[in-house]
Amino acid sequence: MSGTLALASAIAAMDQETLTSLVLQRRPQAAAGVSDPIGLASELLRSDAVSRALAPLDTTRLATLLSLSGDVDLEPDPNLIAELTRLGLVGLDNGNSTPLPEITLAVQSGLNAAGVSPSELTATAAAENPDDAGPDTSTWYAAAVTSVGQSAEILRQLVDRPGRLNRNGSIAVATIRLLAESSSVEVTEATLALRALERAELVSTSKASQLLLSTAATTQWLAKSYGERWIDLANATMSAMPAPLLGTLGIAGTDLASAVAALPIQFPLLPPAELTAAAEFIKATEHLGLTVEGMLSAPARALLAGDHEAARGALERDLPAVTSGIYVQPDLSIVVPGPLSPSDEAEVAALSRPEHIGIATTRRVTEASLADAIERGATADSTRGVFTRLSLTGIPQPLDYLLTSLAERVGTIVVADHVGEEGRTRVTVSRPELGQTIFVDRSLQHVQFSPSSSNATVLYSRLRPEHVIAALNDARYPASMANARAAFQVPQRADEVEKPTDASGLTPELINLVERVFLAARSEPGTGDFTRLLELAIRERGTVRVTAEARGQTHQFTLLPVSLSGGRLRATDAAAGMERTLPVSTITAVESV
Repeated sequence: MSGTLALASAIAAMDQETLTSLVLQRRPQAAAGVSDPIGLASELLRSDAVSRALAPLDTTRLATLLSLSGDVDLEPDPNLIAELTRLGLVGLDNGNSTPLPEITLAVQSGLNAAGVSPSELTATAAAENPDDAGPDTSTWYAAAVTSVGQSAEILRQLVDRPGRLNRNGSIAVATIRLLAESSSVEVTEATLALRALERAELVSTSKASQLLLSTAATTQWLAKSYGERWIDLANATMSAMPAPLLGTLGIAGTDLASAVAALPIQFPLLPPAELTAAAEFIKATEHLGLTVEGMLSAPARALLAGDHEAARGALERDLPAVTSGIYVQPDLSIVVPGPLSPSDEAEVAALSRPEHIGIATTRRVTEASLADAIERGATADSTRGVFTRLSLTGIPQPLDYLLTSLAERVGTIVVADHVGEEGRTRVTVSRPELGQTIFVDRSLQHVQFSPSSSNATVLYSRLRPEHVIAALNDARYPASMANARAAFQVPQRADEVEKPTDASGLTPELINLVERVFLAARSEPGTGDFTRLLELAIRERGTVRVTAEARGQTHQFTLLPVSLSGGRLRATDAAAGMERTLPVSTITAVESV
């Protein structure tokens, strides 16, 4: 027997807010074909829809569903019954809660596949005593500082060079490898950092351009302290904790690893993919220092409780203090002994390349890193000023020589946009002989320079300025962009994250579905379940026995309903060989045959 009628009755009794919540959680796939409670009930009772709805239910709720059908000896909790009804898993029959056969069968089949008997659902597992010698979570700050540093470095890379996506919209492996290499982190760590940035909405994917981009929030985030950056990443990750894992954590206390291990017991119908996702979530929390060997750290516990002040207190207590300077070595390596202020960090990052990111970070100054800074608008004097102010060991001779050499060359080649027949880019050099050298340099043949007919210090190219300046710098000609942006600032990029179309989170198609079903439930002729039974018979081309009363006489007909509109039922009477039309107001009972 189908539970469509009982579920349709429950749907028809819902107010619009409850109906919206049901559609939001269940998200019927064939929304365009749903016009009434019967149609929505049919969609929600499809086997795939039922499986998705049952997967996140714990043993208590599964036992409650089976108690309605008598498979489990349990006095059901009225609050849980109401909750399951709002999820479309319990129906109504004459105003009373009733099991839905499709739901009962799916629970039984799922438990059987998982090797769990219905009686085991009500068994209470003995609480395990926590191990007093558990992991020391006081070391959480090491992972926190490292992850924030990695995320900041990757974000800066994406500001300048957006990553590529696969055709399905996922981040390309080549992009992850390039970011890992340029940031000097392991590919696994780069992947975790990208996921953390995605959750915090600091990077977004553009399906139109197939690019991985930094968002408009990047500038603000990079201007924050290490602690506040971590709060943003950590809070976004904790908010993304899978609901079943959060439910199990309520039993396991602060041991997230134990909560993951208990998921198959607490949620026996959870698909393997979601169990894997929960295990992957542990990697995300370990990466950020939210857990240490699976145990929640002090700030993570505070964030989970919604106490951000307590979390900030833990940060203030445990995070290393901001360092006032760096150590520049004669081999041009830089040792950053701790977190820098946001402005100092931006300056150092603009002038060097990372070699190791951690509590103590090492970077290296190279001619290429300085050339990049110059390309962005830095000068030899401003660069020397940064090292003079921040270096606790002064400026070693090799760095002084490199800066002096660059000072002699900076400004000798300036690249600018050009509008005209000569090309798209104008290159101005300080000396005619330098222009001639660039013009005949075979490594720059692909740029296709052409000399100006009137000025021996000007060359033109049909390539875009960014391509020309990159080619010049690659060929060891230090070029700078005219009116370049400041070297030590992060440009703001347009945020391409798609905005929700409605505050409820529903697509326009599902919003229309809610309105259609809600109005249909209140405009039906008649108020009894027999009206929905007739609609179900029409939908499924089923035969019904109809009892009608008119002028004091009662009549029974075996009919194949055809339509129900305008307060009248049109049906085929096979026994009489005719079509009948009955006013709905005269119908007193309907039974399936």
